[in-house]
Parts: sequence; structure tokens; C-alpha cells
Amino acid sequence: MEDEIKKIALDAGADLVGICSADSIKDKDFSDPNFLLPGAQSIISIAIGFDDEKVRKFISKEDRMPLSIEEGEVTKSLKRVGEKIKIFLEEKGFKAYNCDCNFNYRFTRRAGARTQTVVSSLRTLIDLINKEKDENIELTKGEVKTLGRLKKMMLPGLRKTPMNLIPNFSHRCAAVASGLGRIGFSGNVITERFGARILLNSIITDAKLKSDKILEKHPCFNCKICEKSCQGGLFSKEETQKINIAGIEETIAKRNSYAYCIAICSGMVGQNKFKEWSIWSPFRFDDIERLPLDDSVNDYVQNMFAKAVEKGGDEAENVFRLVSNSFLGRNDKLSEDFRPSCGFCQLVCGPTMQDKKESYKLIIKKE
Repeated sequence: MEDEIKKIALDAGADLVGICSADSIKDKDFSDPNFLLPGAQSIISIAIGFDDEKVRKFISKEDRMPLSIEEGEVTKSLKRVGEKIKIFLEEKGFKAYNCDCNFNYRFTRRAGARTQTVVSSLRTLIDLINKEKDENIELTKGEVKTLGRLKKMMLPGLRKTPMNLIPNFSHRCAAVASGLGRIGFSGNVITERFGARILLNSIITDAKLKSDKILEKHPCFNCKICEKSCQGGLFSKEETQKINIAGIEETIAKRNSYAYCIAICSGMVGQNKFKEWSIWSPFRFDDIERLPLDDSVNDYVQNMFAKAVEKGGDEAENVFRLVSNSFLGRNDKLSEDFRPSCGFCQLVCGPTMQDKKESYKLIIKKE
């Protein structure tokens, strides 16, 4: 049955596929598959690689849309591949769960039916703020009342935006335990064939399948070009920390606050650590020049969300994009709407050392 599953995955468009046992990674809260499927026995990990030319156009700031569309199409392909595997397992009499590829956070599951209410309320608030700022429009009494109520309800919540979200399930842990790759210095999964330029998905099942071997040769060269490519300062160049996945100890860069990644990767800030080059940042907040380089960054970014909504316009739309993605996911969005703005620590990491060096030069090049 393992061979049949792998054939289904590869025939349907997956580039890499592997299998691991649920027990091998259930020791951590974020990688316990029983959260999504009680009684889980096995996980099928699948990956699809990005097109290198589209990556080069993105990291060189030549053209953003090819990779944006690629990320959307790859995400949808991973879901389709997962669904084929899920149907196969269910026809064999087993339970199976096809995970979401990204933006699959536990707080949204706990919120349940409230997720759509939060998103729709924020949409109404932003629309009313934009309308209030329009000199040619006067709000009705009912709209003024609704605006005041939504500000009191929504803005305090935005100032408590969680900075370290727990996923429903860690695809990275499954990928390592299934032999697809290993965790590199950046914390991304590094594969022999694609480097870190992949997207992952997982299918959880109560079928007891034979596990694949963990990749013995580590594909990370510890070159630390990923750290040099990070505008946000998410991780340290010198300090490291140990993590254990399926009995394998991996060494990664010590993490700073995820607020840096949220602000940079959302496009709110285009430049932070360095001034010579920028990420793609079409949603940039025009009153932010540099994020605090201490623990106050969490409060700073949380307040940034609320200030942007109160300001209205493009900055408020960026917050709405982030909130709707976090609460509702991105699977149903058009591929053109995915719009990544950073991820350079992942995208710089091609399969060879020469590729990594050339990619870094593209990231920092000056026009």
C-alpha cells in the first residue's frame, strides 16, 4: 500500500513523497497529528518544488507576480494531491485527513464559527473608516454607532495579536521524519533536489504504514547565507539552539521574536537590519523606518496592526489580508492573490552552493 500511495502522489504532481509514523513526532504539541485526527498512526509527507527562474525574478525584484501565482498554484496542487491520497485511504477503509498547507493555526480552530465573524467585522470596520475619511461622504447615525462599537471591539484585539502562532500540524516535522529533507540553519526544510525552495503538505491517517528512513546526509551547508538574506533579523548568525525531530537532533539559528518575521514577511516593513536593499513591500507602512531591536518589538508590531486599521486605506487593507489569511486560510483564494513579499531566507537556498551565492547577489544587487 505504501508503494501505491507514493505512485498516486507522484502521478498527481508531487515532486517528493515520504511516510513516517505518528509516534515518531507526536512528542511536541505542534507536531502531534492526533490534534487533527485522533488515533493517527501514520503521516504521508508531500512536497512540490518552485520553478527556479520564477524565484530568481522574485528575489531580484524584477517581477513579483510569477512567483506569487506559482505559490498559489503549488498550494492548490498540494491540496489536490492530498485529496487523492485521502480518497484512496478512505476507499481502503481507513480514516484520513488532508491538512492545509499554510496559515493553519490552532487558535482559529478553537474560535470555530467566530472566525468568519471576526473577518467580516474587520471588513466592515475598515470600510466605515475609509468612508468616514472621505470628504464627499457623511456617515449615517447608524454607521457612526456601528463604527464606534467596532472600534471598541476590534482594536484592542488587534493589539493582542499573537506573535508565535501554533500550527495545527507541523509539515516540517513530518517532512524530516519521512526522509524528504532535514532542518537547515534557517529552520526551513532543506532537500537535496530543491534546497529549501519547496512547499509542503501532510496527509494524516489511522492506517499503520511502513516508515521511510530519515535522510542521513544533511543537505544544509551551514553557509548562513539565509541569515544574511533576512531583513527582519528573525534569527542569530552566531547563536544556535538544538531541536529534536523523530530522534534526530538538528541545530538551527537561535530565534528572535517572530514579530520581526510577521512585520517583514507581511510587507509592512521593507528594510530593517540593512539599508542597501529591500524586500518586496507593496503594503509598506510609510511611518515605520526601523523595528525595535529589543523585546519591545512585540508591542510595537501589535500596535502597528491597530494603527494601520485606524488609518484606513492600503495599510488597513494589508492588515485585513493578514487577518483573513490567518483566520480563513488561503486555499480558496485565487493564485494571483497569494502575493508573497519576502521569504528570502527560504528562497535564497537553492540546491547547490553556487546557486545560493548567485541568489544572494540577486537579493542585494543595486539597480
